[in-house]
Amino acid sequence: MSDVPSNAPAHCPGTSNEDAGKASACQGCPNQAACASAPKGADPDLAAIAARMKDVKHKVLVLSGKGGVGKSTFSAQLAFALAAQGM
Repeated sequence: MSDVPSNAPAHCPGTSNEDAGKASACQGCPNQAACASAPKGADPDLAAIAARMKDVKHKVLVLSGKGGVGKSTFSAQLAFALAAQGM
């Protein structure tokens, strides 16, 4: 899978490149601002998150593509219910 946006100029360095959004090929590209400000490389918090989660036996991911749908409410109620059952 390429990291070059479909509407990028011909010599686009790619979104993961350190020159993304800054190279001469990026001039006039509609993605220039997004590429220049996007973080590059691996997320530095992944190791800390993995260390904190290693002892958690069961994990539940609650997500939605929009806000205001009750993710926090659902998560809190689920935690209360599981705690009441001793889980």
